[in-house]
Amino acid sequence: MKAIFLGSIGTIADTSELQLRSFNLAFEKHGLKWVWSPHEYTEMLKIAGGTKRIQRYAAQRGEAVDVESIHLTKTSIFQGLLATKPVSIRSGINEVIDLAREKALKLALVTTTSCGNVHEILSATCINREQFDVVITNEMVKHEKPEPDAYNLALKKLGLLPHDVIAIEDNLDGLKAAMSAELKCFAFPGRMQSEAIFKDRSILTHDIYKSVLNILNKRLAA
Repeated sequence: MKAIFLGSIGTIADTSELQLRSFNLAFEKHGLKWVWSPHEYTEMLKIAGGTKRIQRYAAQRGEAVDVESIHLTKTSIFQGLLATKPVSIRSGINEVIDLAREKALKLALVTTTSCGNVHEILSATCINREQFDVVITNEMVKHEKPEPDAYNLALKKLGLLPHDVIAIEDNLDGLKAAMSAELKCFAFPGRMQSEAIFKDRSILTHDIYKSVLNILNKRLAA
């Protein structure tokens, strides 16, 4: 084992509630009478990507909207909230980052969110970007998750093979991307993520540090 890949900003901090608030504020700004409830948003989280969620919802309602403009507004609001609201790093993630440094493992953040969102979440959680050997964002790949482009690019940049890596994802599309790239991956869902969407219960974890440490020890002993 040579590297740990954190697969989304949601693996670092649980921002779903702020994301939901940002969507609803963006809808209001664009004159839409859309209000997503926590229950609705939990269902929407099964699909990664804000633009996809807006597109799908508009299609269901038979409404034509400027998806990109709405999403840009939502992103701006979200980044503003991150700068003003306390955001806690998820349990175990600091320990995973420390473990990578202790064991001289490469560490990557492999997202298909924007560079701006990555900057704000790292700032909000007081994580230094320099701790990552590679950071992948949506500006760097042609296809977002569940396509494996982001993971393949990270592997290429670090000169690694899939069996060298453990990935951590909080959502189903991210897990599909990691599996398409042939990576071992843990599912580490946040509060608003439904655990039921992860069919393989053996990869589900609520103690990410313990899970990563166990795999590392097994591979070192092999």
